[in-house]
Amino acid sequence: MHYFQFNIGDYASHTRHLSLMEDLAYRRLLDLYYLRDGKLFGDEQEIARQIGMREYVSDVTQVLRDFFCIAEDDRWSHDRCDAEIAEYRHFLEKQRENGKLGGRP
Repeated sequence: MHYFQFNIGDYASHTRHLSLMEDLAYRRLLDLYYLRDGKLFGDEQEIARQIGMREYVSDVTQVLRDFFCIAEDDRWSHDRCDAEIAEYRHFLEKQRENGKLGGRP
């Protein structure tokens, strides 16, 4: 996914308690999560490296614990992001079907 809708109000209301570094980690985690279509694997140290925050593993760890959980397939999972990705996939499928029919009705 190379685009996602960002709701400023929802984000602000759920992240007011974060420090500046935790906020940066969360934004970078969201970006990486969407870019990889929800395929976020690795331990806290590896994830911190992937988002360019090697020196802030404790902040990344706190954000992962607050907003993500480990799914059955050992990836870090985020319910809201997964719902957005599923909705986007559904939209793409509708577009494909319309394209096969010659375009939008």
